[in-house]
Amino acid sequence: MESWHSRLGPARRDSAVHGLVEALPAAPVLTVTSAASLLRRSFQATSSAVARLVAAGILTQVRAGRRNRAFESPELINAFTVLEHRPASRTGDTRQEPPSRPVPDRPGA
Repeated sequence: MESWHSRLGPARRDSAVHGLVEALPAAPVLTVTSAASLLRRSFQATSSAVARLVAAGILTQVRAGRRNRAFESPELINAFTVLEHRPASRTGDTRQEPPSRPVPDRPGA
């Protein structure tokens, strides 16, 4: 998260953008409405924060239905996938040893 803060540049501690960065590990996929609810901020303030995270490459837009926009944090999703793979093999690396249980596909695999 520290690198995210540096990529975003200065932001007030109580800003929506700072709050969203702190909340992302608990919600790596979200909509502006769900983020506004999570942060207890206005839709407009949250929408601006989401736009700033998209511009910094922290969030990417994905489709959620025909007209709805959702956003995800690929870096967090990748980190969770790697974390899921570690206990699935004795070596801690499913690239060296096949997993002993089902695991999600590695990003880019």
